[in-house]
Amino acid sequence: MKKIYKYLNNIEKYAPTMAKEIVETFVAEADNDNIDYSFTINRATGRVYDEEMEPNTYFVFDTEEDTVLDGVKKSLFDEDLSGIEEGSKEEEKLMEDVRKFLLKVCRVMTEEYFDQLRETVRRVVLGNKVDEKRVPLNSIDVVSIDLADYTSIPESCRYLLKIGKTPGSDINTDEVIKLIQDRQEKTGMDIDTVFSIEKKSGNPIMKNVEAVILGKKFLNEISIYFFIDYSVVNDKEEEPTDDEVEAEELKEIEENLLDKKK
Repeated sequence: MKKIYKYLNNIEKYAPTMAKEIVETFVAEADNDNIDYSFTINRATGRVYDEEMEPNTYFVFDTEEDTVLDGVKKSLFDEDLSGIEEGSKEEEKLMEDVRKFLLKVCRVMTEEYFDQLRETVRRVVLGNKVDEKRVPLNSIDVVSIDLADYTSIPESCRYLLKIGKTPGSDINTDEVIKLIQDRQEKTGMDIDTVFSIEKKSGNPIMKNVEAVILGKKFLNEISIYFFIDYSVVNDKEEEPTDDEVEAEELKEIEENLLDKKK
C-alpha cells in the first residue's frame, strides 16, 4: 500500500491532528513576512467584494519534522507514487482521496478553530488597530491547502537577496547571488559573514558590491488560502449617502493595511 494511504484511509484520525498543527503554527508564526492579503471594500456598503468566496488572505510556512503535516507532505512526494501513470484511474482516485482529506482539514480548521484564527488575523493583518465592533471578522473560511516539496533545493536558495552596489557601477547580480548561496550551502555561514570574507579576499565578483541583504523567503512548502470577511459594520441609524458612508473609517482601515504591507 502507498504510504500516503496511511493518512487518507484514516481521515478521522489524522485530519483533525493536521488541522490543529496548522492552526498552532498560524497562531505562533504568522507575521508580515509570511501572511499576505488582497481584498476590496465597497465604499458604498462597507462590505468586502466576495465573488464566490475567492481566497483573499494567504499564509505560507514550512513543515516541522515528526508532525502529521510533514508526514502527509513527504508521502505525497514519495518515490512509491512514481509508478502511477499520469491520467490513469489510479491517479484519479489518489487525487480525489487527497482532495477529500485536505477539504476535511479545511473544515476542521474553519469550524473548530474560528476564535484562534480570528484573533491571529486581527493581530497580524489588522494590527489590533481596528475596533472589533467596526470590523468583526464574522466569517473566516479555510478554502484550500497546497503542499509542495522543496527538499532538493538548498535552504539558502529559497530566499530573495537584495544587492546594493556602488552608484553608477555595473555588477553581475546572478553571479553575486550564486556565489553567496554556494558559500552558504558549503560552509553554513550567514550572509553577512560570507559577504565580509569575499569582499576582504578581493573576489572580483564582489567588486562594486556594497551590501547583500537577506530578503523574503519565496519558496515555502505549505500554503493556506483563506476567505476572510473584512467588512465594516455601519452602526449609524440613518442611511448614509455614497459619499458619507464610512468614509473616514474605511480610509483608516485601508491606511492601516497599507502600513502593514510596507
